[in-house]
Amino acid sequence: MWALLPVKRLEHSKLRLAGILTPAQRRQLSLCMLEDILNALDSASVVSGITVISCDTDVIQTALGQGTGVLDTGADAGYAEDVLKGVEYISGKDANKALVIPADVPELDHADLSSLDQVHTEGVTLCPAENDGGTNGLVFTPPLAISLMYGENSFAGFCKEAEKRQVPVRVAKPPGLARDIDRPDDLLALQNRPTGNGTWRYLRSLTLPV
Repeated sequence: MWALLPVKRLEHSKLRLAGILTPAQRRQLSLCMLEDILNALDSASVVSGITVISCDTDVIQTALGQGTGVLDTGADAGYAEDVLKGVEYISGKDANKALVIPADVPELDHADLSSLDQVHTEGVTLCPAENDGGTNGLVFTPPLAISLMYGENSFAGFCKEAEKRQVPVRVAKPPGLARDIDRPDDLLALQNRPTGNGTWRYLRSLTLPV
């Protein structure tokens, strides 16, 4: 399974957290989440390759520092466009499955990835976000047989698109892909966990307004 991880410019990331985090804190949070996700991907035996898709210098340096491949897009063109660039990039590689995940799911671990690898057999497998109707994981067998429906209520959009194109669709709910860190309540829920990884440790170092 080849993992694609699109990451937009960090100054445009986590804007919904602007009320409780400074720009510098949002940037550091994004980098901590990226490191945790890359660590989880790197530790999973089912992941054969990883490509970070971004034009942000700090993101690229962080990925390269962890030995991860990078596709430098040169400019932000939008999430779906970056995913398509990633799909094209791996088209010549030996990837019988591809996984697209966002850069704000720091609770991901190798067990989640193993579960996804076992669930997916053909077509597409979707991982719905717990709270907002989004999609926190998309596994497909290359080539991608459906259009990308990222945006508001993307999970329902993906399901409709798969049905329209008669593409087999499965739904998986690995715990580490249930919650993306996008809103203040997501942030506080992660901070209040008894243990965690690098993102958790960074959040525990901050004093956040309740």
